[in-house]
Amino acid sequence: MNLDYIKLKNKYLKFFDGNEENFNFIATDVIFAFNEIKDYLNSRKYKNVLEVGCGTGILLKELKDNYEKIEFCGLDPNESGFHGYEGISNNIISDDKNLNIIKKDINNYDFQKKFDLIFSFNVFEHILDQEKYLKQTNSLLNENGLSIIFSPNYDFPYEPHFVLPIILNKKITKKIFNKRIELHEAKTKEIGLWEGLNLNGKKKIEKILKKNKIIYSFDLSIKERMISRVFSDKIFSKRQGIAAKILKLAKLFFLDKIVFDILRIPFPYLKLILKK
Repeated sequence: MNLDYIKLKNKYLKFFDGNEENFNFIATDVIFAFNEIKDYLNSRKYKNVLEVGCGTGILLKELKDNYEKIEFCGLDPNESGFHGYEGISNNIISDDKNLNIIKKDINNYDFQKKFDLIFSFNVFEHILDQEKYLKQTNSLLNENGLSIIFSPNYDFPYEPHFVLPIILNKKITKKIFNKRIELHEAKTKEIGLWEGLNLNGKKKIEKILKKNKIIYSFDLSIKERMISRVFSDKIFSKRQGIAAKILKLAKLFFLDKIVFDILRIPFPYLKLILKK
């Protein structure tokens, strides 16, 4: 079971006011995310699933349509940094009255039930209090439930939203690239995106998990799938800038295992799994 790009385009491009570039940005991520999540839905009998930071709602809608026996819920406060997503999700909700999207922050919503699976794609780096988020999502899991987090790994000194290197820390990077950051936010209408980023990497995240005694693991196989995506997804590859070029060179010259396994250079993306 895979999503078809043409079918997605026919269904959802109209919600982007015909802006194919913006649609492609979302659609490529939806296809990748769907492929990652479907393996869990196919292998286990989940009754209810929560997507944190569901944005446009397209991924949630596709999952709901393909897994009708599972109850899906989406959560997204539609804060700054994601301009235009709320309007798209409103249109999708109006098309499907049974699509449950709650416009609240996870820390400001009183859940009346727990979930078998919680997941988020490229949301974790936008959460300033990541410790609170990890504790909250873990508390919302049913017994043997999973929470899956996909996010950039900032132990690799690169910021993918702005396509620029991280120089020592967030503050110094802002000083050096302030003009570039302002231009990007103005162009994308995502004012405040930089200030809302949390540049914690895998090492800091692990410290938080160990401190709170949360059972976790990292799916290291995400590396191969992300490298494959760089080659197969031109839209994704273009927006990853220098990180994509490094991955391509490493793979083409059979250096990826040397770079990431032997030299232990941090891979720029991570998949974190929390287990209750």
